[in-house]
Formats: sequence, C-alpha cells, structure tokens
Amino acid sequence: METNFKNKKVLITGANGFIGSHMVERMVKEGAQVSVIVRDSSDLWRLDDVQKDLDIYRTDLRNSELVTKSVMQIKPDFIFHIGAYGVDGRQNDFFVAAHSNIIGTMNLIHSLKDIGCKKFINIGTCMEYGNKQVIIQEDSFIKPDSIYGSTKASATIIAHQMAVNNDIDLVTLRPFGVFGEKEGSHKFFPYIILSMLEGKQVNLTPCEQYRDYCYIENVIDGFVLAAQNNSIKDEIFNIASGEIQKLKFYVDMLYKEMKSTDLPNYGALHYRENEVWRQQPDISKIKNLLKWEPKISIEDGIAKTVAWYKENKDKFIGTTR
Repeated sequence: METNFKNKKVLITGANGFIGSHMVERMVKEGAQVSVIVRDSSDLWRLDDVQKDLDIYRTDLRNSELVTKSVMQIKPDFIFHIGAYGVDGRQNDFFVAAHSNIIGTMNLIHSLKDIGCKKFINIGTCMEYGNKQVIIQEDSFIKPDSIYGSTKASATIIAHQMAVNNDIDLVTLRPFGVFGEKEGSHKFFPYIILSMLEGKQVNLTPCEQYRDYCYIENVIDGFVLAAQNNSIKDEIFNIASGEIQKLKFYVDMLYKEMKSTDLPNYGALHYRENEVWRQQPDISKIKNLLKWEPKISIEDGIAKTVAWYKENKDKFIGTTR
C-alpha cells in the first residue's frame, strides 16, 4: 500500500545540500509538513524558493541532546536522512567524518525510540563499495577507499542494527553518480557548465574512469517509493541508471548541449591518488521490489541541468558554492 505524504510530518537532514534540497522541494510539493535539520553555519540558498514552507531547526547531528530535543518537537512520520560530511572531497577530517556520519546517524535513530516514526530512509553512497571490477550488488563486499565511504558504510551497518533493535522501519538507498540543478560548482557537471558559461578553460583528467550518472529527480523518485512502501523493511537498494560510461561520454553530451565545438583540456589534471576507476551497479533489486525506473533520460536531464545553470550562473560567480 502506498502512502500519501499530504499533511504528514517529514524531517529531512542535509536539506541545504544538493540532494537534500531536491527532497525538500518534492515533499513541499506533496503537501507534507516539512521540517529540516541544518547546522548553524549552513548556507540555505538552495532552499530560497521554499523556506517559507519549512520549519528550520539549527541543530548539529553530533549533539545528541539537541537532536533529541528537535525530534521530540517535530515528531516526524518520515525521516529522510541525507546529511553527511565528506561528500565534498575537500572535507577530509577523519574525526569530523566519524562524528558526523556515524555518531550523527546514531543520535538521530536513538532519538526516535519513543516517537513511532513510520519510516526512516537512510541515504548511503556508492563509495561504501569502493573500486570494483565486478557488477555491484547490494550484498557485494564493502571495501571503501575514502574516509567518506568508510564512515558511511559504518553508519549503514549500525543504522540497520539499531533500527532492528528498536523496531524502526529503516531502508537504505545507495546512490551512484547523481547530477542535476543546484549541485556545487566544484562537482563534475557544474564545473564544466559554469566554466564554459564564463569562457574559462575546462581542465580535466583524461576522463577514462567509468561512472553511472542518474538525473536527480529520478533518484528522488526512488527515495519516495522507498518511503511509501510499507512492506519492505531493513533493506538496502542501489539506485542508478544501470549503465556505465566513461566520463568522456558525459563531457561530450555537455558540450553538445552547450552547442560548443571547443575541446576540454584532457589530461591537464592528474587522476586522484585513490581514484575509483569503475563502479557498475546492479539495479535489479530496486526495479523488482520498489518498481522504480529512471523516468527522465540522461539527455533530458542534461538539457534541464544546463538550462538551469544558464539561468542561475550569477548564484555561483564570486562564491565557493
């Protein structure tokens, strides 16, 4: 049986981030009573259009007392836990990562013991798997090669254990490559688009790495389906397009959409020391159990993304967004 979100109390962590802000917009559109947890220092520019519809709690997930206080006030029916440290590769403090991703997740789940939350959607990451030459299924061996991946993998394991012990209905989704509007300027797609819009050189690695990129709204559809499904508990789902391509493939599509005949500077940048060369997800589980399919094609997703950055490039100029 599917759940309608209208007038339901929904709590979203990481709401000021790329994926979180899209989740917020979807829940506002669905007519939910949306509360968000963000840190004091968070820049809420991605929520400009919906701030009036939100209850905003300035709470650090690492602070157990504050988290419990906020959650007791909200009494959420649904939680989408998207907040994390380390998504941005510039965030590489091991201790902050452990406290934010592991302890933060534990604090959030612990705060629900007496609330009766209907569903906890935990957002993991493909980085929990690490570099893999084989097709990745949800029960594939976990071997992260970054502190972000390691702490997210730890958080997933502990989250499922705590949820079972406390009779909380928890499901984890692990997105692979996600792109779309409002992503940070240092990320792959926005970096290329914004550089071209500003007439700057596009400096890249040789771009021989394989990636699976899926448009943001498809990913949000998956989160929604996972929350709506009352019969599926304590499961992990990969969410991706199901097709991997070399990064060059996506670069070519961006240049085509931008109607540019220029070429990027391939090889101007070195590969990262712990580069993930290949991650090919198996998405049969989410298709079969949640009946999820990516509705928006990569071509249409890129067209929407480029159009948004053209219209909103001023939000990025002279900032670190």
